[in-house]
Amino acid sequence: MSAGSGAGAGGRPVLLLLSASRRVIDKARALGLDVVHIQAPTMTDPSLAELCLRSVQAELPDVHGLVELARGLHREFGFAGVVSNHEPACAGAEAIALDLGLTAPGDGVSALLRDKARTHEVLDGSEELASAWARARSVEDILAVAARAGYPLILKPTDGSASLGVVKVDGPEQVDAAWERVCGSLRNEHRYHEVLPVSGYLVEPFADGEEFSVETFSRAGRHEVRAVVRKVIDGAFVETGHIVPAAVDDGLRAELVSRVTAFLDHVGLREGPAHTELIAGEKGIHLVESHARTGGDGIPALVCLVTGRDVETDMLAHFTGLPLPEAVPPRAAAAVKSYLVADSPGRIAAVEGLAEARALPGVHAVETWVGEGDEVRPAAASWERLGEIVALGPDVHAAQSAADEARRLIRLRMEES
Repeated sequence: MSAGSGAGAGGRPVLLLLSASRRVIDKARALGLDVVHIQAPTMTDPSLAELCLRSVQAELPDVHGLVELARGLHREFGFAGVVSNHEPACAGAEAIALDLGLTAPGDGVSALLRDKARTHEVLDGSEELASAWARARSVEDILAVAARAGYPLILKPTDGSASLGVVKVDGPEQVDAAWERVCGSLRNEHRYHEVLPVSGYLVEPFADGEEFSVETFSRAGRHEVRAVVRKVIDGAFVETGHIVPAAVDDGLRAELVSRVTAFLDHVGLREGPAHTELIAGEKGIHLVESHARTGGDGIPALVCLVTGRDVETDMLAHFTGLPLPEAVPPRAAAAVKSYLVADSPGRIAAVEGLAEARALPGVHAVETWVGEGDEVRPAAASWERLGEIVALGPDVHAAQSAADEARRLIRLRMEES
């Protein structure tokens, strides 16, 4: 595949973006690209239209419909590339690129990775990468895996993201209750069900250990590791922090990288970014899942602060045939993100201590997404987190200390019942 030769006003190449943020559109324009944008009807931001040659709405899960729509737009604009780094749109973006003969992550790898059960089926063909698992269609399926592998087990959506619907089963007495939670998730009662529908579940042994993500960027099948990131997870399997770089010894880092590059080769990811999650514990390294896109949670920004390379900008450039921009000087040797979460349900009376937290040495940014009168609860999915702290330092310990001190200063004062 290769980049196209589309050109917009003044001969600028035209990029088709699917479900992009203002940040990504701004980066595309800064590269000298004009943008045509496809958004989901339920997630449309009208303010982005003025930044684009055309802004249209379409259902992101309807890959065939997206391809048909893109063909018509391509006849008008002549796209140089197609990109999405939003999970619900990645499969559609790759299908469009393949249909138009443009650079794509692989040959259907985005859709493969979106379906964790299909990914397991592909990995079953690799002695190195295969692991125990089964589709969870009934209580009996859960019990069958328990009979083979023992407890604890983990139940997770085959097509989920944002930590949605993950259930741990510690013993046989919890199976029925766990299955009820699974059935609730399958009814798609959650907030973003129209773009993140849950259609199935799988069951596999629970992997205990430290969690990591490996951020890579591939060109012609050569995988460059941009960072190994330590993930901080709470008891509900929601990510509450990220640490760049992960403080691991050279041996473990090499094992993590080796497992990820073998995985990317096996599934056929050849171009662009990937975000691959793993757990390292006493039983070895367990590959959790992977995505043919940049990491969520602002991980690209953390990695850029430490390495000087912006993987989002590189993604936009690569898929439109432009050279990757030069790296900028790193801001720090280490970056830590720590999320604010509610300890208990309630209504916020005030968020206090923000100015003091922002003034601390080493604190790069503090943001909150809630305020007086908002109802909150302990996070069961990523979108229920309440804010974030980003701290920098000459090493991980210094950055983490600054983030921890900022957290201590921020107080979510709740209304008295």
